[in-house]
Amino acid sequence: MSYHGKLIAAHEELEQAGVWKSNFNPPLFRILRKLGVESPPPYYRSFQSNFLTSFVFFTPVWGVLMYFFGWQASGKSLTETTITVLVGGLLYGLTTALYYSWKFKQCKLTRWDEL
Repeated sequence: MSYHGKLIAAHEELEQAGVWKSNFNPPLFRILRKLGVESPPPYYRSFQSNFLTSFVFFTPVWGVLMYFFGWQASGKSLTETTITVLVGGLLYGLTTALYYSWKFKQCKLTRWDEL
């Protein structure tokens, strides 16, 4: 089955499982698909893949925003800021990956390769 066919099947399966559309088709993945990246929905990706994606996209954005809108005025050093941002990004990535793994098992979804 083609990527597009698998994507449609996955979206239908997620809808039937009661998962909100905004959760199984988040903006980041819609943007990636428009750029030509054929990535499965987050529920069908591996734990490591979800962790890395969440970490890589969340950490720099959150870090820059927190630095300019809070930490810079408080006098936090760049080292302290960097450590805080990395720990926050790691926790966010871990939480996100755990959530998708847990929901995949809870909803008894079909593996991406088997769609």
